[in-house]
Amino acid sequence: MPTHVIYARKSSESDDRQVLSIDSQIQELKLLALRRGLTIDEVLTEAHSAKAPGRPVFGQLMKRIRSGDIAGVFCWKMDRLARNHFDTGQVLQALADGKLLQVITPERTYTADGNDRFLGNFEFGIATKFIDDLRANVKRGNRARFQQGWPNYRPPIGYVEDRATKTIVKDPERFRLVRRMWDELLSRRMRPMEIWRAADTDWGLRTRKTAHLGGKALSFQAFFRMFANPYYAGLIRLRSGESYRGAHPPMVTMDEFEQAQEILGRPGRARPSKHQFAYAGMISCGLCNGTLIPEVHTKRSGKRYVYYRCRSRTEGQPCPNPCLPEAQLEKQLLRDLGRVTLKSRAAAWIRDNIRSDLEASLSQELAGRQGLEKALQDATRESEALLTLRLREQVGEDSYERRRLELLDRQARLRIKLDQPAPDLEQLMAGVEEVLNFSVSLPQDFSAGDAVRRRWISQRVCANWSAKDRKALYIANEPFSFFEGSGLIRSWCTVVERLRTWIIERNFQIPRLFDMSTEPDDNAERRRRAGVASRGRAVRGAGGILPRKKRVV
Repeated sequence: MPTHVIYARKSSESDDRQVLSIDSQIQELKLLALRRGLTIDEVLTEAHSAKAPGRPVFGQLMKRIRSGDIAGVFCWKMDRLARNHFDTGQVLQALADGKLLQVITPERTYTADGNDRFLGNFEFGIATKFIDDLRANVKRGNRARFQQGWPNYRPPIGYVEDRATKTIVKDPERFRLVRRMWDELLSRRMRPMEIWRAADTDWGLRTRKTAHLGGKALSFQAFFRMFANPYYAGLIRLRSGESYRGAHPPMVTMDEFEQAQEILGRPGRARPSKHQFAYAGMISCGLCNGTLIPEVHTKRSGKRYVYYRCRSRTEGQPCPNPCLPEAQLEKQLLRDLGRVTLKSRAAAWIRDNIRSDLEASLSQELAGRQGLEKALQDATRESEALLTLRLREQVGEDSYERRRLELLDRQARLRIKLDQPAPDLEQLMAGVEEVLNFSVSLPQDFSAGDAVRRRWISQRVCANWSAKDRKALYIANEPFSFFEGSGLIRSWCTVVERLRTWIIERNFQIPRLFDMSTEPDDNAERRRRAGVASRGRAVRGAGGILPRKKRVV
């Protein structure tokens, strides 16, 4: 026998919003049925938005109506039944076919009569129009918020929403820790896996606690997604491909962000070492390109000897490359570091003469910033012209959308570059001073340092490590490669020019890789993790430092 049911729905799927909505609907509708003298055989409830088809309880309701099990439906308003055209058509067609005898609301009863169905269609149309207007208003509000530099989603870890001002600010508890993770990655003092573990165990980083989620360690997948998120560089990028300049304080510069992508994207990264050795994971085999594994041999006297051996096999046979003793490696390193060590007199001359060159370069940089401002103005004008062409239907929708996204991305990147502070001569000179002072004291620091300090120094000076026939092969990192052969006075001018060019190539930023003021962590667990293995093709040739080729600017 056909029955009458109550269908009560709340718009939000969240349990903490519209909590009393369904209970109040049921109570009012039961009183309505009692006044009408009708019996309610079943109550159907649902917490699902009706803006699109696909509600499971409503789908079962319509299926039972078409089979003749339900004759009438009580609902608070018609928009509780449907807010989209597909569901609206199902309800009206069921009324027209006589499958559904009546839809009863506190205001009126809708039957198969044409006038009732017309009014019902009118009510459904108002409900659908409300959703359409709401969608348009939300999109308009989101676009306005994006243009102001604020996202419409929860910011990533390290940032927090300020509900009073409706802005994004630095998270006082996590911003410093997340920035430390970026520093460790960019300086290459730690491998990505080690950074993730240290953030969990040593630094105590936890996600922000909310009502239902958070308060947990950062997952490994979230950790790598964090380094791929341009939000930290001040760029809001949407799934649609649009990019906007963020108004939040960036955690890293765009150059640092791109450098991090290079570090994480290189193939063949060395895996975290499980042993406490100074050069673990740093040296590859000069014959088979495998990684040399450290091993320790202790004599009966207690004296400890460390060797680096290739454990790879070629065609079933062990690699014939002989092991490299650590003592011999460090003796060679100390000798080669002397080749890129500056004399105090040379460092003082370079320091005095590079200032005037940097002043001239900074003047050119100022002119370049004016060029960026002009490029931004040109991109803005092109966006306006493109919109005009689209309104006149002189350009197709696909071409317009593709070009619009390109211009948005270009404008966002230009604004981020212009937002970066202009280079300061004194800051540059301070960075140059650190590099020169470090180079002057290289052999002494290496000899007096412990294993962590020696690894730290060798990674900053040398790269692309390999070993063959008990000799280490590597090249000198810039700018230390500039100092080789600087014992002759006639070469000091060349050093000044190459150092100036190196600074210009990096947009007047001394890389954190050469921040000599940063000391390794004193934590015992961290001490064994300091550094990260250099990657790349090893240089073949005689043992020792091979200078890089001079780059043409």
